[in-house]
Amino acid sequence: MSAAERAYAPVAAPRRPALRSVQARASRAPRAPFVVLVLLVLGIGLIGLLVLNTALQQGAFELGELQSTTDELRDRQTELADRVAARSAPDALADQAVRMGMVASEEPPTFLELPRSSSGDAGGAG
Repeated sequence: MSAAERAYAPVAAPRRPALRSVQARASRAPRAPFVVLVLLVLGIGLIGLLVLNTALQQGAFELGELQSTTDELRDRQTELADRVAARSAPDALADQAVRMGMVASEEPPTFLELPRSSSGDAGGAG
């Protein structure tokens, strides 16, 4: 055989082993633990949301009560400030003084003038 014939000669394929079918195994993981896990996570999430919602509602209720108390105290403070202002007015003070027995002076007030020292001594000795 020549080199050309050898180059184009059919080559015998290597012998393959015969194929046979294999029985399929049940390799699927059981679904029950996964379903239980998902339900557990969902249950815990719902309970957490319920607790959070309850805490927020309680905080809102307390905030409403505190705002109501603040409004009442602000009204009381305004009322008391008005009463103090009314009692501090000059007419009210004069009426109160008369009820206590004080008498208005007929003379204008007298102011004393102290002589100033020329030397600048505060004690006056010297």
